Amino acid sequence: MRKHILSEEFYEDSIAKKFVEYIENNIDYLDDATVFYQYPLMRELDQELRYPSVLIVSPFHGLLLFKCDSINKLREKDEILKLDEEACRLEDLIFSKMIKSTNKKLKKGRRNLSFNLLSAIYIPNYEEDINKYEFESEILINNLDINDYFDNIMDKEPLDEEVIREIHAIIEGSTAIVKPKERKIDKSDTSSKGFILKKLEEEIAVFDEEQKYAALSQLKGPQRIRGLAGSGKTIILCMKVAILHLKYPDKKILYTFMTKSLYDYIELLITRFYKVLGDGHLPDFDNSIHIRHAWGGQNIKGVYYECCKRDSVTPVTFGEAARKVGRGKAFEFVCQDLLEKRKGKLTKAYDYVLMDEAQDFKPSFYQICRSIVKDDCIVWGYDELQNIFDVQIQDTMKTFNNEYGSKGIDLAELQKRHPDMDNDIVLPKCYRNPREILVTAHSLGFGIYNSTLVQSLENNEHWSDLGYKVLEGNCNNNDMMVIERPLKNSPLSVSKYQSPEEIIKIYSAESDVDEVAWVCNSIEKAIREDGLRPDDIIVISLDDRHSKSYFAQISDNLFQKDIYTHNLSANSYEKGFLEDECVTLSTVYKAKGNEAAMVFVIGCDVFENAQHSRKMRNKVFTAFTRAKAWLRITGVNIEHDQIVEEVNDVKDNGFKLKFQYKESHVIQRDLSEVNAKKSRFRELYKELYNKAKKEGYSDEDIIEQLEKEIGGFSGSDKS
Repeated sequence: MRKHILSEEFYEDSIAKKFVEYIENNIDYLDDATVFYQYPLMRELDQELRYPSVLIVSPFHGLLLFKCDSINKLREKDEILKLDEEACRLEDLIFSKMIKSTNKKLKKGRRNLSFNLLSAIYIPNYEEDINKYEFESEILINNLDINDYFDNIMDKEPLDEEVIREIHAIIEGSTAIVKPKERKIDKSDTSSKGFILKKLEEEIAVFDEEQKYAALSQLKGPQRIRGLAGSGKTIILCMKVAILHLKYPDKKILYTFMTKSLYDYIELLITRFYKVLGDGHLPDFDNSIHIRHAWGGQNIKGVYYECCKRDSVTPVTFGEAARKVGRGKAFEFVCQDLLEKRKGKLTKAYDYVLMDEAQDFKPSFYQICRSIVKDDCIVWGYDELQNIFDVQIQDTMKTFNNEYGSKGIDLAELQKRHPDMDNDIVLPKCYRNPREILVTAHSLGFGIYNSTLVQSLENNEHWSDLGYKVLEGNCNNNDMMVIERPLKNSPLSVSKYQSPEEIIKIYSAESDVDEVAWVCNSIEKAIREDGLRPDDIIVISLDDRHSKSYFAQISDNLFQKDIYTHNLSANSYEKGFLEDECVTLSTVYKAKGNEAAMVFVIGCDVFENAQHSRKMRNKVFTAFTRAKAWLRITGVNIEHDQIVEEVNDVKDNGFKLKFQYKESHVIQRDLSEVNAKKSRFRELYKELYNKAKKEGYSDEDIIEQLEKEIGGFSGSDKS
């Protein structure tokens, strides 16, 4: 039995807790059932929020809702009548949602459902004779009543899995996920890219168990949601906002992020979830929900800028900060500056703060968000491999600790207060990329098949968190590691229809003109022949220096083919990433958080001279993982370059990661060519040193022997 305890009130609700514990341990045929506490939330027009105490979705019993109460004989009979009325109204509201489904398997005739939808009242403290009253709902007072109730409604045959999935989708609100755009596909078409993409989008528009739990659970206090790009963190955070707004319409909620082009998508998702879960009304983005970029300015609403205005601090502009510390450290500088000027004390402006793309932020911004929210009600979506490839899992004790009196957040200690709820949720499945693309991106990002391992994860458990399975090795120094990604954690079906060679293609061009021509011809074919839309395609330039030139050439070339483009490098600020019927042209930075069916990563020849750089490998990882189905890698004369060699090595090893593990303090470094040679020497020396120690030699023995072998370390040639 899966329990979705979605509110901390469960631990104070002794009656509901007693009921859940009893059915879990004593009722048969609930192994595949799902139990929700205080869900779904429903509001009719301007009326009060309604929700059952407990709701059960069971293949053998149907859809059951219960109102649990501590009512006893000292209270009026009218109290039970109110409970009965409430239970029946909830049943009616849920029925109306179910009967509207387009899935015919949910219905038996026009006005009846094909499964049980029943309500009951559980009042174990009631001592009077309940039979003298008449109620529409079943009244359960003791354990015998509970047993009889479940026995009487149990069916011998379980409900169809498709029916169960649809019930869950309606109850949990996943029907609000943005639906795929209309595609003109012939009924006989079962092989084109358009058909494959349609199937792919249908798969993505379904919540899995981890996503559902992360989205629906509402903790009072901090919560971290970890997962790869494409694991659904943004969808989860948006659904959380909708539920919070529905439950607490007067509370102030902040949703913040770094990538400006995500704004429209976030607003759309929150709106859709709120309309589906609520009464069809629009959410209040003026007074209750603030969607804010992390920085902001005079013309752009943002968290930092608004914090400064609220607390009478003159904001530092990007130009001023960049001149002092450089562009890359500018935001961290202004956040630290604000904390210093206010000694870490900012106005508590929000009841809840949700941070998307939280891996992009330094501790100073976390501390600002914590300082402006009440009761530490902060939720952050965190991708450990999106940006900086942190080998160490984020230490929240350090992230939130500062010199102004803020202590670190101990998630493990806080977890003890609510054992059935998680405040650190891991999402192992990736719904953005096919397995072939994701494994290739990780391989390039880590430098698995490079001469020097550039970065890795610290232990087998960390690999498991990210959806991998370690077949060999324990992440000890010099261990030979063999790691694979199980199909269940990369469930997209594109691999069933397309070969690895079609999913990932490489083109080595003779010149930039040749490269642009190949890219544009490939785009034209994808649109004219393969059934893709222009907005299914992104072109990302790995070469920042020449990106504007690349994009100008591509725009002109595609325009001559009557294909339009949306060039993000032409504008410093864009709220939207995609435009209908336009191919998007983007830098790696602006593409973060976005995705498309087919992605062209161009200018990859710049990789060759930066192959040991963590920064370059992180850019490659981010660019590659924008692709939902097809990845195209291009560059000038890259046929024998390292990037091509490594992609081919991944394919040749059956998309497994095979490498020799090295200590994290070595592989975390940004390695120039010179430092790479020094690093390899240190690794060889350490390997020799470890072998000598295992043979029983002391440090003095090793030094003495080395001095004999190379003539001593004291000469003028010492280096």
